[in-house]
Amino acid sequence: MMAIPIPVTQTKIATVPWGIPITNEVNRLTTVTTPSVWTNLTLINGWTPGSPPPAYRKIGDLVYVRGWSSGGAQWSAMYALPVGFRPPVDTVVNASVVIGGAWQPGSLQVIKSTGEIQMLTAGVQHCVAGFSFSITA
Repeated sequence: MMAIPIPVTQTKIATVPWGIPITNEVNRLTTVTTPSVWTNLTLINGWTPGSPPPAYRKIGDLVYVRGWSSGGAQWSAMYALPVGFRPPVDTVVNASVVIGGAWQPGSLQVIKSTGEIQMLTAGVQHCVAGFSFSITA
């Protein structure tokens, strides 16, 4: 009887029915990793935190942002994400905002170079954000 060798990084582990090899690197990239803890963001430019306060975390290569903030103005940065939690390109995301006492759809922009998240919607009184983006693609 012959011993089965232990797989090492980049070793072919299996082949799917259509002939594509699956390696441990593919498995590593497709496995859900342990999420980081939620970290509160420091608000700037007159924005104040609500409940829950704005926070971020990373799972694999995805960054998640959630939370409530008030005040500030259109085109002003609400907060900035640290290095390692920024998208590779400027990214526009959806948010729910209150304008004139009514909920409406709004937009935020995540700036790749600074990590700043800016309000793109005019007249916002409150902003509730919940979005995610990849830091690799």
